[in-house]
Amino acid sequence: MNALAPGYDFFTYFFTLVLTPMLLLSGVFFPVEQMPGALQAVAGALPLKHAIDVARPLLLGRVPEGLLLHIMVLVAYAAGAYYVALVLTRRRLLK
Repeated sequence: MNALAPGYDFFTYFFTLVLTPMLLLSGVFFPVEQMPGALQAVAGALPLKHAIDVARPLLLGRVPEGLLLHIMVLVAYAAGAYYVALVLTRRRLLK
């Protein structure tokens, strides 16, 4: 986000438009299983849901179901975000 932000106010857009909906749809506050099917599909694509699906059972002393899938999704998001950050930062610094 640093490479895209023209000013400090840009970060409020990121929190409002990206992080808040992700918190509401990822099962942080209420179970995803109670959402309509379309929202469950959207939630399944969010990285926070996979992090919660790993962390919640571990906090309860259990091994998460589908642990390898959740970790692979999180690694894929991290690798993609890292690559995008490198490209955008390099582009901004070379201007």
